[in-house]
Amino acid sequence: MRFSHFEFDPENDRLGEGPQSEVFRATDMRLGRTVALKILRPHIEFDPSAKERFEREAKHTSNLAHPNIATIYDYGQDRGTSYIVMEFLAGRTLDRIIKDRPLGYEEGLRIALQVTSALGLVHERGLIHRDLKPANIMVASDGNVKLLDFGICRSTGESSITQDGMLVGTVLYMSPEQVLGDELDVRTDVFALGAVFYHAFTGELAFPGRSFPEVCMSILESAPRDPREIRTGLPEALGEFLLTCLARAPEDRYRDGNEAHGRLLAVAEGMMVQAAPKTTATIRGTVLIPPIETPAGAESAGAFAGGVRKDLSSELARSTELEISLLETSEVPAEVRNAFFIVRGKLDLRGDDATIDYTLEQVNPNGENGRVQILSDRIEHTDHDEWGLQSKLVGSLVRSVRKKLSEVSINVLETESRDTARAENLSRRAHEILHRGTSRHLMSAISTFRRALDADRAFALAHAGMAEALVRKFLYWDGDRSFLREAREAAQHALAIDPKCAEAHTSLGFAFALTGNSAEAQREYQVAIEIDHEEWLAHRLLGGLFGRLGNFQGASPLLQRAIALRPTHIGSYDHLYSVLCRLDRYQEAIELADRGFSIARRHLREVEDDQEARLHLALLLARVGLKDEATAEVAKARELAPRDAFTWFHSGCVEALLGEVEASLKALKEAQVRGYYLQSELLRNSDLDILRGRPEFQQLLG
Repeated sequence: MRFSHFEFDPENDRLGEGPQSEVFRATDMRLGRTVALKILRPHIEFDPSAKERFEREAKHTSNLAHPNIATIYDYGQDRGTSYIVMEFLAGRTLDRIIKDRPLGYEEGLRIALQVTSALGLVHERGLIHRDLKPANIMVASDGNVKLLDFGICRSTGESSITQDGMLVGTVLYMSPEQVLGDELDVRTDVFALGAVFYHAFTGELAFPGRSFPEVCMSILESAPRDPREIRTGLPEALGEFLLTCLARAPEDRYRDGNEAHGRLLAVAEGMMVQAAPKTTATIRGTVLIPPIETPAGAESAGAFAGGVRKDLSSELARSTELEISLLETSEVPAEVRNAFFIVRGKLDLRGDDATIDYTLEQVNPNGENGRVQILSDRIEHTDHDEWGLQSKLVGSLVRSVRKKLSEVSINVLETESRDTARAENLSRRAHEILHRGTSRHLMSAISTFRRALDADRAFALAHAGMAEALVRKFLYWDGDRSFLREAREAAQHALAIDPKCAEAHTSLGFAFALTGNSAEAQREYQVAIEIDHEEWLAHRLLGGLFGRLGNFQGASPLLQRAIALRPTHIGSYDHLYSVLCRLDRYQEAIELADRGFSIARRHLREVEDDQEARLHLALLLARVGLKDEATAEVAKARELAPRDAFTWFHSGCVEALLGEVEASLKALKEAQVRGYYLQSELLRNSDLDILRGRPEFQQLLG
């Protein structure tokens, strides 16, 4: 069937329908793209209010440019029938998803965060959606969420298009003031948000009823049942969020979509946002660990306890800046005068079962003499393997002790001097050094981040930057996973100080990506971007991840945004060039490469030792077939850093692209010998495809 300049099959291409309109998947014959075509039913054209709602949907939605709001391409008429042209979205609406099952917490939070992000923009523009419901939330096949149907949306300054007392919207999710026909503000959408996700998380309606009047009376007169009573284990913070949205009085709800989004971000981090964010700091002092007690005569238990104590000491020393001291007896030496902590334990080992009762004491708190027991707990584990059992006990003990020490450290911040301006300057300088690429730059950046933390231990950006540096250290130092643990702790430290620290989420995503956990990496990058639309590295890394996963449509705008935010980061040009080629946008790719060459050369004249820029320039030159120029850049990079693993690895990638198989294998081997963790790259890096099948390449993987 042909309608205007669109073509579709009325039966097979039907996407949905309502009393006023029908939606079809159609082909735009002018532009050759697939769209969603929404057509007003012919008899509705004679209803002025319905036609006006249709026009308003086109008008309001077309002015809302947001990744989580469906895009309107066009609005018009054909043979007297109105239509709206929208982006085609492959996926399922939320009502169809929750018809099968309640949402999992992680999935639900991911969807809800995108909805609140969209609502934030709607409310910023002075608009009220007025019909937020599961059927108007589309979850695309790639996980992206789109808010739909602005047909009854209106500006806070617009007059209503409905008659007094007439309900327009879906009553199941309406606010009390909307049911009463009162004047509305954006908080009616906040109520609907709570009702929608109450249903999504619990599987039950917040205000159930067997008929329209019964539902209305429930909304006006009843309080919703605590969602934590319906779904056992629902996080307390999430339950509080839903109930705040559903407060009867508008003034008791979140002010708008932006505030709801901010609160939901805090919920996602497992934090209650009604209280002031907690801060943490690295504790200075000593942890003393006396021998772990065992039953008399149990020699095997004594040896096992000694191993537990030794591993506990090593893990605490690795993940904190405390001094760890193993005591010969349970008595504390008199020469220990500074504030310190004592970890005491009693082990009961019976075959494959082990129990440790332990305490943590704080000694000389605030300079006073005396002791305060700040933790007392029990750990129980079972494992047929002795080493596995020991590892489980130590892991649980370290997490518990470290968590309590972090809580105690809150008080340290109050007495420490803070130079936030200096910390910020040093952190930004460290980031700039870090992204030059080499091991020397990495160590310089770590040193600079430490100086920033010395200036202000409560500066979140310094902790987040340290996390990114430690992820790189994992990559450069033989894949030592202890650096990843430290990186995650540094990132969590940043988030404890500032729950909206986008850079911390980027660092967490980077850590997940290097260990092959693409789903978690994607989630962290997306959270970072939702928090801060100008977090360039999250755009760059997520774009690169999408490219590797074959989502070239998703990768392109992310990499373009990364370039706009950080024009001198040449890696973004290199990745985007490959993506554009895969999308058959060759002319655009060539123009991008030319721009990248120009910017890279200008940048390298100013910062000659930026190896990351130089080697990505070499990769880009190799991709367009400029072999001599690519080879020259590789030679210059090796001249500047002849012993650097990062340099050898990336120059090996350039040589692989140029078809220099032997030279590439030699460079990769050199990188591995110098500590570069090849396993994180060899299996997924398509630049090295020419090497696959070679025995030397398989040896590198081993």
